[in-house]
Amino acid sequence: MVLFSLLKMLKEAQRCGYAVGYFESWNLESTRAVVKAAEEERSPIIIGFNGSLLAARARDLEGYATIGKVMAEKASVPTALLLNEAQDFQQIVQGIKCGFSSVMIDGSSLPLDENIKLTRKIVEVCHSVGVSVEGQMNELPHAEDGEFHGDITGFLTVPEKAAYFVRETDLDALSISVGNIHILYKEKAKIDFRRLEKIRELIGIPLVVHGATGISDDDIQRMLRLGVCKINIGTELRVRFKNGMKKAIEKSYVIDPEEILGMAEQEMKHLVKSKIKIYGCAGRA
Repeated sequence: MVLFSLLKMLKEAQRCGYAVGYFESWNLESTRAVVKAAEEERSPIIIGFNGSLLAARARDLEGYATIGKVMAEKASVPTALLLNEAQDFQQIVQGIKCGFSSVMIDGSSLPLDENIKLTRKIVEVCHSVGVSVEGQMNELPHAEDGEFHGDITGFLTVPEKAAYFVRETDLDALSISVGNIHILYKEKAKIDFRRLEKIRELIGIPLVVHGATGISDDDIQRMLRLGVCKINIGTELRVRFKNGMKKAIEKSYVIDPEEILGMAEQEMKHLVKSKIKIYGCAGRA
């Protein structure tokens, strides 16, 4: 199947009241786990890789893009390929050349006017070649060792500023901060639903929530009812993948690396299948 438009996918989710999951991957086995889960649940899916992590670890973006494109083209369900959380223009351009069908530019560490300038420039380039763009106005807080002990107030999305950001950039989707926290896995996030409701009133484009590992299933369901139509998850997937490898290694007769990775892939696939059901996108393909 050809790579699917992220915007088209999210517009349909927005119209029907469900969310499509972006399940972050880091190798062939994790990408395959996501695609297999989506196929078994007959769900549209977003696969991809974290641009910031790839850059920090000096990884070859073209190689990862090739994994994603091959898996997407072989998939029997609509699949978008996302370069997630890229932070500079050059990597975005490289991602487009490598074949990503969508990009997420995270300019949230910049002053608002510079973030708008960078995001608008990327939107213009991407839209000229049919690539969808997700952006982010606020920095999301990060947990340490799975817990967050700081003051979240300064991280929260101000609805009126977000509406201005969207108008000035012509984004396709907006990542918001309403209590969601990156790498939170030892406790649950406290979601500001009033803030989310106000954002939804002021912004018509698809809303995205990152840091879903720390959000309860009940809160996810409530978020769907308030218009969130893309959910990003990574930490919980990594933990499950690692645990799958650990189970395999603990079996003294398992010495084949492919078998070890295969058990990790199965563990991750089961988790993705459960999340797809929670997000309401099972049976939508």
